[in-house]
Amino acid sequence: MSRQGIFTCICTLAIATFMSGTAKADAESAAARCVSGIQNTVQRSESLVAERTAETVVLIDRLLNAGRVEAAVAAARDCVQQTREDLRLAGNYIDDITNDCIRSLVRMQEYQLARRVDNARETAFGSLVNLLERQETALADALGN
Repeated sequence: MSRQGIFTCICTLAIATFMSGTAKADAESAAARCVSGIQNTVQRSESLVAERTAETVVLIDRLLNAGRVEAAVAAARDCVQQTREDLRLAGNYIDDITNDCIRSLVRMQEYQLARRVDNARETAFGSLVNLLERQETALADALGN
């Protein structure tokens, strides 16, 4: 093989290695952005639920002090229904982010990264369920149940 042939071969291998490294870095970056988007959605949901729960607990306390038990129960029920709707929307958004990301990663044949993103989704869904359970417990405590 001539010097030019060897040089061409080395250059081709170097470019292929660089390109595959770049593709891998792009895939890792995309997966990290997806996981970050999922985690940010959970954090925003946590803030929303905490704020709504605190406001409703104060309202329940005032209503109970005024002897308006049925209104306090209705306030708790409305709070939980609003939260369920918000968490449903957050879950749909997380699903959209995850599905788009997984499709892209699978096209790049980055199956482990796709699994990482799917695991982040599952963790996020668990967190959303826990948020609702904690809210229901706080409201039940405020109602004296």
